[in-house]
Amino acid sequence: MGPGMSPLTPPAVGVATGHPAQAAPLQAHCAATLQRLYGWLQASLPQAPQVAGIIPLLVQAVQLYRAGRYDACLAQIQFALGAVAPGRPTVPLL
Repeated sequence: MGPGMSPLTPPAVGVATGHPAQAAPLQAHCAATLQRLYGWLQASLPQAPQVAGIIPLLVQAVQLYRAGRYDACLAQIQFALGAVAPGRPTVPLL
């Protein structure tokens, strides 16, 4: 594990919604949040390389998103944000 990497293991729990109509808002929320986090990482990494530790957590969130597990994706995103909050990165989060 490299510098700035967190030994935390995120919660990979969640229930995939069974109804497409219910999943659409969650899917849109996950997609928008992941896109904003990607932009934030692009801006933050040059100034605060230690935030790279959340990249594996966000990769897992993307995998959950691709699997249609939107509740679990959001939980993973929240976990990743919780791992960053104590460090107060240079670029404001979202």
